[in-house]
Amino acid sequence: MVLAWPTTKVIICHGFFVAPALTKEGLALNQKTPIGKMLLEQKTINQDQLGDALEKQQQEGGRLASKLMEMGVTSEEDLLLALGDQLGVPAVDLARTVINLKSLDLVPEQVAMDAMVLPLSIEPEQVILGMANPLDKSVVDEITFVTGKKVEPYVVLEARLKKVIREAYALHKRDPKAEFYYGDRMGERGESFSPSGHIEFVTKVLPEPDVVIEPEEELIDIEISTEVATDEQVLAKMVAGDEPDEEPHLILVVDDEVDIVNLLKKALEAEGFKVVTASRGLEALQAVKAHSPSLVLLDAMLPEIHGFEICRKIKSSKRFGHIPVIMISAVYKGWRYALDAKDAYGADDYFEKPFRLVPLLRRVRELLDSEEIPPDDQAKLEEANAVYQKGVSLYREKKFEEAETVLRQACGLDPFSANIHYALANVLLARNLIYDAMREYEQTVELKPDLFAPLRNLAILYQKKGFKNKAVEMWERALRCSPDGEREQVREQLLKLL
Repeated sequence: MVLAWPTTKVIICHGFFVAPALTKEGLALNQKTPIGKMLLEQKTINQDQLGDALEKQQQEGGRLASKLMEMGVTSEEDLLLALGDQLGVPAVDLARTVINLKSLDLVPEQVAMDAMVLPLSIEPEQVILGMANPLDKSVVDEITFVTGKKVEPYVVLEARLKKVIREAYALHKRDPKAEFYYGDRMGERGESFSPSGHIEFVTKVLPEPDVVIEPEEELIDIEISTEVATDEQVLAKMVAGDEPDEEPHLILVVDDEVDIVNLLKKALEAEGFKVVTASRGLEALQAVKAHSPSLVLLDAMLPEIHGFEICRKIKSSKRFGHIPVIMISAVYKGWRYALDAKDAYGADDYFEKPFRLVPLLRRVRELLDSEEIPPDDQAKLEEANAVYQKGVSLYREKKFEEAETVLRQACGLDPFSANIHYALANVLLARNLIYDAMREYEQTVELKPDLFAPLRNLAILYQKKGFKNKAVEMWERALRCSPDGEREQVREQLLKLL
């Protein structure tokens, strides 16, 4: 799908990092410490050099860090470190990065140059995006919508980005067989790379954590629970003389606007439906798992997790994929967005705000009347649990590659199980697939935000890899839910970073 719209340590990875949530406050760059002031305080540049760069910026436009790079008064790595600290997102050194040229098909060259963005890697569930301004939420949201994937924004130097955009797109057009674009300082071109290429982060060296990652065996051992009535329970009710009453359809309404939620709840209940509500992304995911609703009315713009990402998770699930989802949005308008919502995310329908209530209710009825008989939820849960337990056994036998395959199968059966994601993260860590493990630990705490073990593990990994902001965030979250015996040690790790 093509987007169409008008002390330093270098860490190499294969394209993964969970960036901090973008907030309205984060969009105001002028609220951040000016980059020039940061570089002066760090004694990276002097006052005269800053003055010359500001004058150059006034004459030519562009960003101050790029002007300093062009003047050659400080290293590219020092500038990237400062930008990463200023904006709170990872910084990428494009001169040492290898980009799979197929990634460029996502964004036309002119759009990339106008918006100052570049796809660095496209993975099954996410797009790694280099941006001169990674806090531009409108660009992130647009690419999220069009691709159906989560977008992870990284900061890159504008001057370097312009050069890479010109060279990478030119190579892609000139030689369709070329696989990779190599940064200027990548050394030998004969090296082999993974299909996603290499992304090279610039991070600070942090103190080594004094704790080691130890998988929480009690968490791994927990069986996947279900509240679905068993056949025996239904049979017992019938023997007692009570026919099981036909339950009204349960609708999950997800929106962060209270007035919209109240309006839909009142209208749906008047139609005879049961209604549960959620106002945030995490709450919505938990509600899907807890209630297995008959239909979901889902706002596109939600705190914590994008509504489109929630829709994708539901529709890609073997357990919940049959549930109809109607997307609602006040931001994305027009027939193209409706088509993309259906094609990219699997949404069953799409309504723009402000919507007319009668057509929406009619569509709810149509989808429920045409709904296929849902799969046996109990059987799906039992299958997921059996596969999960098999994966855990393989993990304990140190058959890590086999365990990964089995646990990924379990994730497909029940993608909303924090335990399965946690077990998979531990397997990936044992295979030394650090960034894949971090993604699964993030999935775990996305589903259950107060689980201490994965929060602690994430904090350790982020600290080892030099990502201070994320390490501090995870230690703080771990502290809030730490057991009594762990609290003091977590506090000590946090104080080291602060």
